[in-house]
Amino acid sequence: MEVQIRNRIWIEINGDKWMGKGHVQLLMAIEKTSSLSGASRETGISYRKAWRLIHQINTLANHEVVRLQKGGAGGGGAYVTPYGMKLLVFFKELMSQTELLLQKQLNAHSELWE
Repeated sequence: MEVQIRNRIWIEINGDKWMGKGHVQLLMAIEKTSSLSGASRETGISYRKAWRLIHQINTLANHEVVRLQKGGAGGGGAYVTPYGMKLLVFFKELMSQTELLLQKQLNAHSELWE
């Protein structure tokens, strides 16, 4: 019998979802593509939803997480700020440590599903 523990982690600010797995994937795609439209294509979400998520992240945070630059002759862009990069590192570490803890607990009580 294969037993797994599933979980979802997100951070809320004043009761509003601020950062979760989807937000992290979008931030990583922005870091990779330097473009909100490119990141939305890469993550499979609409540009409108991507813009809304970034606006929400930046509004709820005490710091700018993503800097959006409007297009023009040189084109626009989207950039994860140094604060945003620290946030990404923290969230990835949080997810990793949570998975390790859950697996450890599952292994420690394996007799329950024998």
